[in-house]
Amino acid sequence: MTVSMGILGVAVSLYALTQPSESDAGQISGLMAGLSDHSKAPVDVLDPNLSPSDRDKSLHHFIAPRYELSLVPTGGIPVVSGDFASVPVRVHFEASDGNSLDASATAKFVKRDGVWYFANFDFMSWPAYLIIVLVVCLFVGVSYAVTVLILTRKLIQKGQFGVTGIKAFVPFFWPSLFRQIR
Repeated sequence: MTVSMGILGVAVSLYALTQPSESDAGQISGLMAGLSDHSKAPVDVLDPNLSPSDRDKSLHHFIAPRYELSLVPTGGIPVVSGDFASVPVRVHFEASDGNSLDASATAKFVKRDGVWYFANFDFMSWPAYLIIVLVVCLFVGVSYAVTVLILTRKLIQKGQFGVTGIKAFVPFFWPSLFRQIR
């Protein structure tokens, strides 16, 4: 009997964790819609208890005078846990200053005095893995270009550029070409 009461208690708490009330879901949906259609200013829907530096960092995404934002929930209803909630969204953002983003992210919310706010606008940032991929790709590209330029210059100096010069563009041949230009 005690085990079944424990299981029932866990099930009820898990249900409460994942099922927001209609007013919670409605407020959160209203926040996303209001931010998307410009009926609510970003400063008005951001957590008022956020530190000034974090607040400035979040609002920095909206410094352009004109922007287009679309937040489309992709995971159905918000996942609410106490005074915190999260919603998986598809973010499309284009600003007049040239900044843009089209990605999947998670919008996070916080409840203050019965009112929901965006916890932050971190969903507007590029995901860390994309930044890492971009840096690695740039490094590889620059390294390739520098190596080709060095090989080409050395082959021209030695008067061996001809057909061998084409090999300078293929990394497979680089070890033998470096031995040849020594």
